[in-house]
Amino acid sequence: MAVADPPQTVRYGLSLPTVPASVPEARRRVRSELAAQGIGPDHPLTDTVLLVVSELVTNAVRHAAEHSPRTRVGIAVGPMELVVTVHDRHPHCPQALAVPHQDGSGGWGLGLVAELAELVGGGMDSDADPDGGGKTMVVRLPFP
Repeated sequence: MAVADPPQTVRYGLSLPTVPASVPEARRRVRSELAAQGIGPDHPLTDTVLLVVSELVTNAVRHAAEHSPRTRVGIAVGPMELVVTVHDRHPHCPQALAVPHQDGSGGWGLGLVAELAELVGGGMDSDADPDGGGKTMVVRLPFP
């Protein structure tokens, strides 16, 4: 009797300059990779993944560019979850704010990402690099 191979996790990564033009470029390239994995524009997670990528890359551009000339975006599609990662070399590991900045200057992004992840049964973490000089934002979404 033949035994089927266990489902494999498909990983995709890209490195982009930490500049504003990288936000739409990250969305475009992640959208393309999702489609290559059979996760098309009508899939329930597609818009969530693209919004997560946009928010996290925007945060890297706004807050980490001085410390991190490049930002790495990763997608891992496994049999039980889809994981989005965004890494930069700024040492601060941010947390979602309970209330956005009073002056309207921001503070919505991580809260939105955390809420979107929780709504679909996932979560968000920030993992410090072992050397303390950067971090990876990790968003886990149940899949399929």
